[in-house]
Amino acid sequence: MSAIFGIVHLNGEPVDVHRLQTMESKLRHYGRDEQAIEIVAHNIGLGCCLNTEISPLAAEVPVYSDDDFVVIGDVQIYNRSELRVQLTENSQITNQELLLSAYKKWGIDCPMHINGDFVFAIWEKQRQQLLIIRDHLGVRPLYYFYNGASFAFATDFRALLVLPFVGRQFDEVTLYATLTNTYHIDPEATDFAQIKRLPQAHRLKVDAHGMDKQKYWTPGKSNIVFATEDEYAQAMYDVVADAIKIRVTNRAKIAAELSGGLDSSVVTILANRELKKEDEPLEYFSWSPPYELIDKQLGDERQLIELVCEQEGLHGQYYDPRLLLEKTRNEIELGFGGGKVFDQEYRQLTAQGVKLVLTGWGGDQGISHRCGMYELLVNGYWRYFWEEALHRSKGSPWRLFKTVIANSVLPLFGPFSYFGNPNKGIPSIVNEKFANKLKPHCKKNILYFGSKPVKHLESGNIQTRTELTAWFGAHYNVQHVYPFLDYRVVDFAMSIPRHWFLKQGINRYLYRKAFAHILPPEVCGFTSKDDIARSTYSRGKEAEALDKLTLDANQLQRGLFSAYIGWDKFDKLLQSPLLKTDLRIRYTAHRKIQMCNNIQQILAEADRDS
Repeated sequence: MSAIFGIVHLNGEPVDVHRLQTMESKLRHYGRDEQAIEIVAHNIGLGCCLNTEISPLAAEVPVYSDDDFVVIGDVQIYNRSELRVQLTENSQITNQELLLSAYKKWGIDCPMHINGDFVFAIWEKQRQQLLIIRDHLGVRPLYYFYNGASFAFATDFRALLVLPFVGRQFDEVTLYATLTNTYHIDPEATDFAQIKRLPQAHRLKVDAHGMDKQKYWTPGKSNIVFATEDEYAQAMYDVVADAIKIRVTNRAKIAAELSGGLDSSVVTILANRELKKEDEPLEYFSWSPPYELIDKQLGDERQLIELVCEQEGLHGQYYDPRLLLEKTRNEIELGFGGGKVFDQEYRQLTAQGVKLVLTGWGGDQGISHRCGMYELLVNGYWRYFWEEALHRSKGSPWRLFKTVIANSVLPLFGPFSYFGNPNKGIPSIVNEKFANKLKPHCKKNILYFGSKPVKHLESGNIQTRTELTAWFGAHYNVQHVYPFLDYRVVDFAMSIPRHWFLKQGINRYLYRKAFAHILPPEVCGFTSKDDIARSTYSRGKEAEALDKLTLDANQLQRGLFSAYIGWDKFDKLLQSPLLKTDLRIRYTAHRKIQMCNNIQQILAEADRDS
């Protein structure tokens, strides 16, 4: 991927080129091949760090300009050939030129014609207007700052923190959610109050009148109707297969993440078969530990991985937790963690020359969705809800009563689609004054995953992974690719009737039917989802986990968090025997400490580089 950045002073203040150069230095690892900065007017400067190794394109430049427009972008377009037919006869046209042609033809509706992973900015000289557009599912990140007088944006928010006019105050709602283990995801919020994310499928306009942000796409609006189950299944297969096919035509070496689950197996199998046509090998990487660390377990997904590999003739590697003791290239995490595993994954795959990593992320949230009876009920599929209840009751009136109650009344007790308190028994470390101030303003998000899939897609949950992989992958010049976040795949998934995802007790029903002919039967019929081997290994490393937790805790700057953390509570927790006996408490405590450490390190970097 590449990186884009810019500054607009709406108060007429001249742009300091040194500040743009400082931003560029923070982003160069995203686009190490070529960089450029252009002062397009006295009060606006734009820049791009271009990566041409992953997505080589003839004559691509970091900043493209003509008499009327300036264009920068972090862009991968998958329907280039279709766009060229509609827009130009030039087969060597660059991505920036293609985007500009699309804008000239379709205006602000141009993203509806583009299938790709992108964020791009167009400065229109005559209108004195900056337009920024992020892709449909938010695969490419974009952060911005706006205070009425100035606007700044960047692919990585660390490039904004080095600007003297950008405040570094914490976003207190986000911090409170972190410290209380509250499920609260905001598609716009970051750790810093003055830095926001541009949400997926949004365009943002900045001009003399200020800033305006609008949503341009919502999935599930297409009128997709087929007469039979087989037609739905074939259409599902076709749209998924094409989404994978257009993503493996890149000449860069490709790997796939393979967990043994349905989504990763489908992506791996179809990608491997496409690459075989070109006699190209496909590597794979699994997050499960190797057998030399953990013997085969009951319900072990590694057995399913082996079945896929045996069928497809694949060879790959497992994640080795022992390597986490090594220093990583990027010590700072982002968001909800998991970056250490990605760091090792990238390290191992780059040793094989891999540049692109295919993943099944987004399948659960869309095309292979795990539908439940409650979802059928709240979305008006009452007939199918009743049919499922009758099927599960097996003729027993008492079982029928329990099934109906469990899938209708009980979920209503938890407005967040889960029953019970996930924080029960976990000691609080929050400063009392801070807690009293924030508790009324930080409610748990409704967990729409099992009730309103479109709302779940738009919650910001998807971007916890896409932004994390961009953050870590840039350091290795490796890019994650998300076939299930192709907007056509998501639109199809959200448009078809919900009851096709659950039938006669079989979850992900239509998806299993659509891909049964390519999946090993054991994989297609596998209903559990738990990396048994990895969790078993983790439970056996409790002493190391406690040592790491203590080390991270001692590195926290208490003064920085004194208004937010009750240090008496914190010290009491560190001495508590619960840390040794309760894995849930230990994990939660370590997660809170890690995320505070990440913020601390990000601020230290910003101080050093400003």
